[in-house]
This record gives sequence, C-alpha cells and structure tokens, in this order.
Amino acid sequence: MAGDGKSAPPTASGESGSRQRKTHRKSRLGCRNCKLRRVKCDEKKPGCQKCLSFDVVCNYDPNIPDLQPRGPASAEMGCMNATTTMERSLLSANRPTLKWINSSLQEDPGFPLVMGRYTAKQQIDYSDLALMDRFQTRTVLTIGTRSASHFLRKELIQLACCNRFLMHLVQSLTAAHDRFLSGAALSKRTATEVYHMSQGVRAFQYKLSRPIRDQDRDAVFVAASIVGVLTFAIEASSIEQVWPLGEGDFAWLNISEGKKAVWQVANPLREDSVWRGLGRLYARNTFAMSKSPKQRPSVFGHLCGDDDAVESEESDGASSPVSMPFNPYRKTALILTELLDLDCDDSTWNKFLAFIAQVDPCYKVLLQAKDPWAMLMLAYWFVKICRAPWWIATRAIIQGQAICLYLERYHADDARLQEAIQYPRKELDLAQREGYGGFP
Repeated sequence: MAGDGKSAPPTASGESGSRQRKTHRKSRLGCRNCKLRRVKCDEKKPGCQKCLSFDVVCNYDPNIPDLQPRGPASAEMGCMNATTTMERSLLSANRPTLKWINSSLQEDPGFPLVMGRYTAKQQIDYSDLALMDRFQTRTVLTIGTRSASHFLRKELIQLACCNRFLMHLVQSLTAAHDRFLSGAALSKRTATEVYHMSQGVRAFQYKLSRPIRDQDRDAVFVAASIVGVLTFAIEASSIEQVWPLGEGDFAWLNISEGKKAVWQVANPLREDSVWRGLGRLYARNTFAMSKSPKQRPSVFGHLCGDDDAVESEESDGASSPVSMPFNPYRKTALILTELLDLDCDDSTWNKFLAFIAQVDPCYKVLLQAKDPWAMLMLAYWFVKICRAPWWIATRAIIQGQAICLYLERYHADDARLQEAIQYPRKELDLAQREGYGGFP
C-alpha cells in the first residue's frame, strides 16, 4: 500500500518493491490513543490521521476517553440506536447494574458453580463490571472488522449477561487487551485472565458436551470466536522460546476445526439468530479458492505445480519439498499466492483468516515436521497480518521472526530459501519498530 512504509513481496525473479524509509523525530506531543496503540502520532489537531483511520476520537483533550469510537461513517455500520445507548448506560449504573446482571446469571442453568476442585465465583463484582465497560467501549471494536463490530457491540454484552460461560470469556479477553496495551503482550497471563479463561473454557466445554438449547446457540457461536481470539495469545520471555526455535504450540492452528463444528451446531444463518447479519457478512467475504486458480508469479511458484514439478525440484539438492506421491504444498501455496496480491483490510480480513481456518491437513503435517518451505509460507502470511488487530499481531511478529531465525540457522546452505527469507524478516522487524504487537 503506497505511503505506509511497507515493501511488496518478492516475485519469482526475486524483485521487490522495497525502498528506504525516511527517519522521523520521536513524537512527544501525540494523542493518548496513539501512545496506547504504540504508533507514531502525526500530532495534527484537532485530530490526528492515525485516530481517523482507526475510527476513534482523537484525544488530546483529557476529557475524551481512550479509544472512544467515532460515529459510524457509513450505512453499513448502522446507527447508534436507543438499544446501544441503553447498553452503555447499563454498564455505568453500578449497583443496580450489578444486581440485574447477577440475577440474570443466576438463571443460567447450563453452568454448575462447582466443577471438580474448581469453584466458580458466584457473582460478579465492581472490578468485573469495569472490565465489561472497557470491553463494550474498546475491546469489542478490535475482535473483527468495523462492519462486524456493529453486530458484536449491539448483541454480545447482552448475551454475556445471561450466559455465565460467555461472561467469563469476555472478562478474560478484556484483561488480555489491558495487558497488551500496557506493553506486556508476551508476558504471562495475569491472574484475572487465567481465572476467567479457565472458568469460561470449562463452562463452555460443559455446555458443548450436552444438547444445545435453541436459546443458547447465539451465545455458543460467539463464545467459539472469543476462544479462537484468546488462543492466538503467545507467552515467551525471549524469541528462543517461540516455535520453531522452542517447543511447538499448535493450539491456535487446531482451533479452526472446533469452530467449524460450532458453526454447524449454532447455525448463525438461521432466521432467528441475532448473528444472521454477521454470518452473512462472513459467508460473503470469506475466501473460497476457485476451482481452477491461476498460478501467479511468486516466490512459491515452484510449490504450485503438479506432482512431477515438485519431484523435479528435489533433484537440485536444495531444501525443496519432501518426497510424497502428491504435492502437499500445492493447495496452500495457491491460496497464499493469491493473498499476497491483497492488502489486509476490512474488505479482505476474513479471507486472510480463512487461510488458517481452512488449513490443509497435509500442510499442517509439514509445519509440525518443521519443513522449511511450509514454515516460510506461514512467515509470509504473518507478514500480511502483522499490522492487524492486537490479538493477532503479537503472534504474527514474534513467531514470524522466530521462523526466519530458524531458517537462517539451520538452512543456511540453501541460497534460494535464504533469499526468500529477506522479505518477511525485513517487514516483521519494521512492523515491530512501528509499534505493532504490543512489545515493550
């Protein structure tokens, strides 16, 4: 994208759109939003461009809350109607709100208060209410696209107030967002995160282990999405602890199978679902590979061919694809090649997520075996999403960097691979310097 400091991925010929970045003085008078997001503020007044593009109200003024959403800019976002206004007022009413929410949660029969040796807190308190307020005014806007946030903001908090498992997941996600904004994205989860996540996941599993009631299907659907977001979190005190340098962590990669099963059970496209509009947005924008995808020039062009083409690669002595009776790279390489031509934004976000949600089992086997070209494909995908929302940017940057370092160490004799590494290594380092990922 022109003017954003990013370079284009190399093609099969090795050419790249890289260019030198200008040096900038450090912003000391920027708005609080930019400082929270760890991005450079242009210090324009009354509102900076970064806040405008992020769709929040710029807050040089101390009376303007952090990351307060701007008014909807299009009809697709809809209007802040009386329902949304009521939701906000409910979250600021304190004692009456606590009484109402706890009363609603007591009526949820799908969650036993005592599960094994773990005892759930029976009532939420003021600290939980504060987390709910931050979720509704800030965190909910970061889960998906701006179009999706309209649906989530309108319905999610009401469902959480009636479903204890969803309430816990919302609390854990908000606490994780707090940690990210504090510059501790890679640190261990806080006690609040751990408590609410353990309770939420256990209660969610309990709910899924029994027949799903019709009135629970909407809560189950959105809970699966929040679990997916939470699973993307990564903990490491150094890059050496991150796969493939450290032990494998594939829970985030395997969660897509469970989400597919939940989709079938919850069916957000049904007539009475509050998520029907969101489901239709997802179904409309999700990437679907064409029956005869075109093979575009790219660094992965040699992985997109048929079986004979892959086998011929193995005769040149380089660390090329493993010997198999079919090409296990082809499906993933073709999808990734098409994604490399796209910018990751609201209109393409679901397509980039579908790369992982629809991951080919053969490709997953290659990743777990630390196949060099399979890992490099993942690094290139990480580059495309490393400036995405907070919950995915941290893993994209740190794990992408770990992949590049691993390939440099253990496949240094492969000139073709080493040349292909340069683009993701440069772009991921650049994204981290720009403030993405929540690193200190």
